[in-house]
Order: sequence, then C-alpha cells, then structure tokens
Amino acid sequence: MTTLSRADRAGIEALLVRYVGIHSVNPAIDNGPGEVALGRALEEDLRSLDLNVTRQVVHPPDRENVIARLSGAPGSPELLFEAHLDTVGLSGKAEAHSVVSGDLVHGRGACDTKGSLVAMVEAMRLLAMIPARQRCSVTLAGTIDEEVAGTGAERLVGTEPDYHLAIVGEPTSLELAVAHKGVLRFEIVAHGSPAHSSKPHLGVNAIEAMASVVAAIRDEYAPSLAEIVHPLVGSPTISQSTIRGGTGENVVPAECVLSVDRRVVPGETHRTVLEDIDRLLTAINIPGATIQRRVPRLTTAALDTPPDHLLVGAMQKARAAVLGDPGQPVGMTYGTDGSFFGPAGIPCVVFGPGSIDQAHSDDEWVGIEETALAAEILARTSMNLV
Repeated sequence: MTTLSRADRAGIEALLVRYVGIHSVNPAIDNGPGEVALGRALEEDLRSLDLNVTRQVVHPPDRENVIARLSGAPGSPELLFEAHLDTVGLSGKAEAHSVVSGDLVHGRGACDTKGSLVAMVEAMRLLAMIPARQRCSVTLAGTIDEEVAGTGAERLVGTEPDYHLAIVGEPTSLELAVAHKGVLRFEIVAHGSPAHSSKPHLGVNAIEAMASVVAAIRDEYAPSLAEIVHPLVGSPTISQSTIRGGTGENVVPAECVLSVDRRVVPGETHRTVLEDIDRLLTAINIPGATIQRRVPRLTTAALDTPPDHLLVGAMQKARAAVLGDPGQPVGMTYGTDGSFFGPAGIPCVVFGPGSIDQAHSDDEWVGIEETALAAEILARTSMNLV
C-alpha cells in the first residue's frame, strides 16, 4: 500500500501567495473584478496535475465554476471538495495583494477562503500520487458568488447530482463544523402620505410608523428568540440592518424601508419565521399608515449534518492521524455554501484553515502550516472513505 506523502509546504506558500494576490472581489461588491482571473489560475494548476477540468457557466459570459474530478476506487463514494473563488471588498491591510510574514500569508481572501482552496488543490495533488483503489473519487469545485447569493453552489448542485458527500472550505481553524445557521433577508416597507413639513399634521410620517416596527422587533420579537436553542449553533438572531426614507428635509416622508437579516437555526423553517414576522406587523396599528413585508431577497437553509455521519467519522479519523486529536463536531454562527448541499441530500462538513475572526477583517491572514495540515486531513479523509 502506498503511503500518503506530506503536503509540500513550499508549494503551498507559493500557491497562497499566488491566489491571494489575484483580485477576486465579487462584482456585486464595490464593482469588484469577480472570479475570472482566479478561475483561470485554478484551472491551470489543476490541469498541471493531469486532471480533466471543466467550466460551468453560472452568469454569462464569464462567471464560471471550475470543476476537476479524480476517479477513485470503483463503488466508492463521490466526495466533493468545494471552495468559493470570490471575496468581500478590500479594506485596511486586506488588499488585493499578498504579504508573507513568517508563517502567515496576509491579504483579502487569505482565510475566506483561498486557504481552503489551496488546501484542496494540494490534497488533489497528494491523492493523485497514490493508486485509485486507495481513495474514493474526489471532485474539486471552485465556485463563484458565495459572498452575495451562492449562485455558484446552487448551480453546481442543480446540474451535478451525483455527489454523495461534500466538504465545504471555510475558515474553521481545522474544526469539523456540522451545523450552521441559515439566512433570511427581507425588507419591510411603511407607507404614509406626504405633506409640507411646516404642517406635519396634514401627512402621515412613514419614518415614525417604521419606528414602531423597529421598537417591536427590538423589544418584543428579538427577546423571544432566546427561547429557541440549537445545541451547536445557539439561538437565532435578527438584525435591523439598513433603513432609508424621505425625499427632503421639508417634506413629511411618505415611505420608509427597513432591511432585516434573520439568522435561522436548524429546525426552523423560513415559512414559519415569516409568519411570525407578519403577525408582529399586523399587530402594529398606525392610523393612516400601511406596513408590509416584502418577498425575501435571500433564503438559505441551515446546515445540520448528524455528528455520527460516516463523513464526520472519516474526517475525525484523518484529523487524529494528522493532529493527534479527532476533535468534536462543532457549529458555526455564519452561513456557507453548505446551505445548498444539505437540502439537496448531500451531507456535508464545513472545514478549513484560518479563523472566522480574520474573515472580512482589515487584516486577513491564513497560516501556511495550518493550510498544509488541512490538505493532509482532506487527502486522508478520501482514503478513509474507501
């Protein structure tokens, strides 16, 4: 039996420097350039491993998922490695170039989630060097648009139904995350009637009407969420994120719009959450004003993979071999592309180098050694599934 090689630390550093240095801010954020350049680099690196690489158009003409498959033992599970190519906007030291400081590579996207992407590429290289009979079949997919709407993962799941298991690359500090919250985003609009601000009694102030909504969510609805508790991700949350209204300082505002971000825990449904919100709004009575909830703009599911699932067991065995500790399954407060895999019947674990504390921050970084360890855990997981 061929022994799995150690990850190439120097190669990982070079790949981190290369990928972090490629500007891939989501085009919906600050007019970013998108994932095209990073997708090309990923394709080039995967082809250098003699893998068959395909592109999957998500948003024409050039926003595409990059997909490569490595065949394994006949009858073995089809395992998906998935990491997104896009990042959030630039800020502080987190710019579109990479800086190496000791064992750390700094730059936008370093831990969210180019570190995971590099670990997956290295894992594919390690697996390609051992006989197919010693590993399950593995597909690596670099997907677009996770930071905005997840359309890359949604497209992947909708057209590639044969994956049995998935590992989603995100910064978990090498912990095995089997649960996380889902996302529900919607707007509430209050309509009043305009009037001259010198005679406000002749109009109905939509901002004042919305103030009642803000207070009701803060004082009535939000405290009630503490009664709902998931053992790994805690309680759901609600955030009143943006508000806009009015047309001028001398006009009583006729419209006010509030945006809401509601994080959903496993066991909740979007439908029941919206029904609760609607009941709350119906109870608010402002003479002359109407208050309505708009159709949600984003609905992603919570992740809830059983901690005793065979994928979790395979990853714990791999983690123990590499780190000396199998670890315990954990939950995350943030959402991932795993929201698309679970509902599609593809059990998944979220895993990768780096910490969520650095993601989206002004000084984002990932460790070279931690990325190498992630690659070895990923490769061993494939071997443990045969």
